[in-house]
Amino acid sequence: MRLRHAFLAALAACLLVIAGCQTATEHVRIAHYTKYQRPEAGHTAEQDALVNRLCLFGEPTHAPAWPHGPTTEIIRPGYVLENSATDKDPLWVCEHLGEENIGGPLKRPKHEPFAPDPLLVPPHRAELSDYRNSGYDRGHQAPSGDETKDLNRQCDTYYLSNMAPQVGQFNQHSWKNLEDLVRGWAAACGGAYIITGPLFYDPKEDDAKTATGYFKYKTVGRDQVAVPTHLFKIIVLKDKGGQWRSLAFVMENKTYPAQVNYKDYIRSIRWIEDRSGFRFLPGLDKPGNEALRQQLKGQAPADIWPAAGPQ
Repeated sequence: MRLRHAFLAALAACLLVIAGCQTATEHVRIAHYTKYQRPEAGHTAEQDALVNRLCLFGEPTHAPAWPHGPTTEIIRPGYVLENSATDKDPLWVCEHLGEENIGGPLKRPKHEPFAPDPLLVPPHRAELSDYRNSGYDRGHQAPSGDETKDLNRQCDTYYLSNMAPQVGQFNQHSWKNLEDLVRGWAAACGGAYIITGPLFYDPKEDDAKTATGYFKYKTVGRDQVAVPTHLFKIIVLKDKGGQWRSLAFVMENKTYPAQVNYKDYIRSIRWIEDRSGFRFLPGLDKPGNEALRQQLKGQAPADIWPAAGPQ
């Protein structure tokens, strides 16, 4: 009997040790009440110039009371983005496509320089190990193919802060083909402003009969990089008559048929705003811009632009 009791006691002790060895996963949330006040660093004159060049009508802003959590703004010559410390994804990425970056000789690098972003601190960033054997691609938001004239700017697109986990077939075919289409429009019209980003969205929440107020999503890696359910891309440019035009797409992060009818994935910018918690082109909210705001954001176009660009 003593041996039995001793064995049971030893077994209990081992179980406690095993339980104590299990690691907890850390998450991040804003300390709404804090004695620490983060200093407002602001932008340098160079950063202001980049933001003004890359973000048409200003950087996207947070919708009131939308819980995006702690984020970091990253400003580089080819893009401006806001990265989520919670999701380890960019929330949005702004670019300008024009003669300064498209139509050049650079191809996708043979040895692609994927790397964690040195402007972000671990553990609040994605690491290469998070994607390894995850079953998902490191999906560019500002594509490598948008930077074909400057090698440094092309390499900047390979920081993981500019990536989100994407289904391989979607990233390499359906989404890539859309990126090619957008570059064609930009080249035909003398330039375009692009905003791209992940979306976490469940269509059942649009219907009162099926909405639950929550939905599940996946993460990958030790740092729990969030896998978006959808991706969005917003394009704004001036047509050949000098009028602003917009078009936006939302596509599910999944495998698609070989032939995709992109007309089926057109959404209004306002639709994306409502489901992302951002206000895009915020300068349009100023008095006097009501008509242009409605034109660009309020209604999805009835048809997709022709291959040669808006007429």
